[in-house]
Amino acid sequence: MSIAERLVSLRGAPATLPDWAGPLLGDRGIGGCLKRLDDAIEAAATLGIPTTDAEAVRREVASRLGFPADAYVLALVGGTGVGKSSLLNALAGTSVSDASARRPTTAHPVAWIPRGSRSDLGGLLDWLSVPEGEALEHADGEFGELAILDLPDLDSVEPEHRERVEAVLPRVDAVVWVTDPEKYHDAVLHDDFLVEWLPRLDRQVVVLNKTDRLSADDSERVRHDLERDLARIAGSHERAPQVLLASARTPGAAGIDQLREWLGGAVEAKRVVRGRLVAAIAAAVAALAEAAGVDASWKAVPFVDDASRRETTDRVSGELLRVVDLTAAERQAVAATRARARARGAGPLGGITSRIYRWSGRQARVADPATFLARWRERGSLAPAFEVLRGAVAVPLRGAPPAVRPALAASVEPNALGTNLGRAVDRAIAARGSLPPSSRVWPILGALQTIVTLTLVFTVVWVGLWVLVRFPVDSIRFPVLGLVPVPVVVLVASLLAGYLIARLLGAHAGWLGRRWARSLGEEVRNSVAREVAASAFAGLDRLEYGRLALWRAAKGAGLDCTTTES
Repeated sequence: MSIAERLVSLRGAPATLPDWAGPLLGDRGIGGCLKRLDDAIEAAATLGIPTTDAEAVRREVASRLGFPADAYVLALVGGTGVGKSSLLNALAGTSVSDASARRPTTAHPVAWIPRGSRSDLGGLLDWLSVPEGEALEHADGEFGELAILDLPDLDSVEPEHRERVEAVLPRVDAVVWVTDPEKYHDAVLHDDFLVEWLPRLDRQVVVLNKTDRLSADDSERVRHDLERDLARIAGSHERAPQVLLASARTPGAAGIDQLREWLGGAVEAKRVVRGRLVAAIAAAVAALAEAAGVDASWKAVPFVDDASRRETTDRVSGELLRVVDLTAAERQAVAATRARARARGAGPLGGITSRIYRWSGRQARVADPATFLARWRERGSLAPAFEVLRGAVAVPLRGAPPAVRPALAASVEPNALGTNLGRAVDRAIAARGSLPPSSRVWPILGALQTIVTLTLVFTVVWVGLWVLVRFPVDSIRFPVLGLVPVPVVVLVASLLAGYLIARLLGAHAGWLGRRWARSLGEEVRNSVAREVAASAFAGLDRLEYGRLALWRAAKGAGLDCTTTES
């Protein structure tokens, strides 16, 4: 979906955008700014930062682009009795807005618009809440592209007056802040309005009215004092608006001419509108970045660096493996291999003992690594691992901005880790197989053991008959022992051969079992480590991605949201 299509799809936006708005929606124009704003809103939502104000800016931009740009809208904003209406009347050279010492006088916005533009600006004036009959036309060629609004008092005793000012301000293109020697330090003006709006408006000026009540030196001292406050709010003298000294009720006052010159300067309406919109967008992105503790002028720094992540992953994996108990699992793997070897390579007697070992249930208890690993949850608590995990964000949590702390604290909620750990162990068992290894050597040893067993049975019978019947047999002379009957020699040899074959089988099965146990243990370790890295920091990864995306949006806004025409 294009920028234009996204704009017209917003609630409250026009059904289509006018032709003049198209060129402003390029990658380096308002379109680029809006892309940064969209990215910043999405990233801020990931971080749990409220995006209501930024979304309102996006809607206001879409709505403003839907109206003509042949004239730009300037608002006169100030407190009670500072002379906004008198200033407008002085600019117009006639009575446009009622001025009175009894305040509040201006209850609704009053518009002073170029003659012949009423039909074109009708929708825009309605959007700006200018009542029918409160829009006066002028034929002043110096202000041919300018529509001036005289807004209600921002510090009025009538709450709805301030509400109207706050509702209209996001929709105007330029502002003249009007104050006087008594109210130039007013907290409502400075703390509630200038702090918020100075960064969001590209074209604005401050008029210190009623300077006819001061001497020239006092007027300059007040101007310098006001300029110092504005520079503090704006961040620098270069970014602070100009301060003009004026006296609206003094005919021919120099300040009125200076204001007329500023208003009638060689500036295109489209450029003013664009400057206003990109300034609002840039301010909205900057506000989201500030709430996230992101500084576009510095490289984005993660909450938890790579070294801390590796250390945490190792510690969490260690705590989890302690519960899994790989040492016991490896013993069971060796025992399971030997049990399988007995069944295949221990001959007839080994087969019998193997069945007894299995049917008695002992094999399931001490020689079943798959079942042992699958029941890891029964052997301990994961609380120590979870504490290590929570500790990883303890330090960054203390230094995180308040708006981000809830999401950061919840990012390492380890509930999913216990569930996913079971899957990790299951995957490790599946990767290595649940059956112990086997060998082609075992059947050969089993055949030899069978021969030995049969020989042993035959020899036992032979010895028995020799003892009972006393028939003659040959003897073999051995050192120390002397003559030993052949049946006895064969019996001892059979027993020794069976013992050696059994030892060989056990040694070979133990070697295979230990190798399989090490392989299975390594697979479990790696699978647990991968699961910890993937699951334990999954929530944090989303925040890190959102923070990086917000940093990129804020940095990009500094490049795309410029006030020069693209």
